[in-house]
Amino acid sequence: MEMPAVILPNPHLLQSDHLFKYILETSVHPREPQVLKELRDTTDATDTGRSSIALDPHSGQFVGMLLKMLNPKRTLEIGVYTGYSLLTTALSTPPDAKASQL
Repeated sequence: MEMPAVILPNPHLLQSDHLFKYILETSVHPREPQVLKELRDTTDATDTGRSSIALDPHSGQFVGMLLKMLNPKRTLEIGVYTGYSLLTTALSTPPDAKASQL
């Protein structure tokens, strides 16, 4: 019996890489705060092969939207790579909120 070919999952919800790139260029990247863009660029420039563990800008905007809806006063970040997600959290929570990291 012949084994079926292994199909690797698409890393994006969308099935088209061209559509995903278009959405990033026209919607996600223009809305990314400058400080997060600079951090992302620095992370990409100094990549040691671990940038895949960093939060993506599109995921960061989703997390930011959820945080704004929940309006938490305290957050806890467990595990930090370059701080993109922690900075996203800080920018998305009220000024009196406290963010901690482990």
